[in-house]
Amino acid sequence: MADVFISYAHNTLDRVTPISAGLEQAGFSLWWDKRLRGGDDFSLVIERELASAGCVLVAWSEVARNSLWVRAEATEALDAGKLVQIRLDGVKPPLPFTIVEMLDFTRWRGNNQQAPWPALESAARTLVGSSRPPDPRVFAGPALQDMGSAAALGWLSIGLVVFTSALTLQLGPGGLSSDTYRVLVAANFAVSWIVFALALTRAVRTAWASTQS
Repeated sequence: MADVFISYAHNTLDRVTPISAGLEQAGFSLWWDKRLRGGDDFSLVIERELASAGCVLVAWSEVARNSLWVRAEATEALDAGKLVQIRLDGVKPPLPFTIVEMLDFTRWRGNNQQAPWPALESAARTLVGSSRPPDPRVFAGPALQDMGSAAALGWLSIGLVVFTSALTLQLGPGGLSSDTYRVLVAANFAVSWIVFALALTRAVRTAWASTQS
């Protein structure tokens, strides 16, 4: 659970990075899509983090205005009463966000003593201080975000089988003592099947849990 969820368009990353750094220096914990990992169920993770954050900072720009993701995140924040929005260029945000206070960061150059930074920090601190965590039952199910690790284990088991097969073809029993050869091959196959069983168990458990969430 982060204090501030940041919604932005990727082409403004260079503008958003110093803002996020300033918020972290001010003591806020942050979440933005840079923290997504391979195998995550993106929509579920974003929804969970959006709901649990005390403040949602939306950085409007020309591209952000036309982004369905940014609009959706801004709408959720507005409905939850935890929206703080800033303008990075001269674009006019979509309705109904034009009627909500907007902080103008078009000329801000990273000075945390310069307006409008104090207003941003104050608004975020007020929202974070008054926030309440969402009902944990809403996001109790792990859904499919563990499928990435299950797939990785599956590929590892296949790799071990291929390695063992290649070792068998290259060395054969003639290059090693028969006992050593048997132990080596048996150990590799055992490890391969253990990893495969772990991958299959995790995949089944994750799929089952996703149907119960």
